[in-house]
Amino acid sequence: MTYEEAPACDRHETKVLMQLRTMHSDSSRPEVVVGLFECPECGHERRLPIRTSDAA
Repeated sequence: MTYEEAPACDRHETKVLMQLRTMHSDSSRPEVVVGLFECPECGHERRLPIRTSDAA
């Protein structure tokens, strides 16, 4: 995931990109990787699926 693909925090009027803190598998769907994102300004957290590719 690149910096441009990070989600924006919806608690700000201006665009503040969230930072990826951790990644883990979803316990109900182990094939899905979930990222925990945190806003560097207000600390708001959001969990979102992360697109992965098999090409390395």
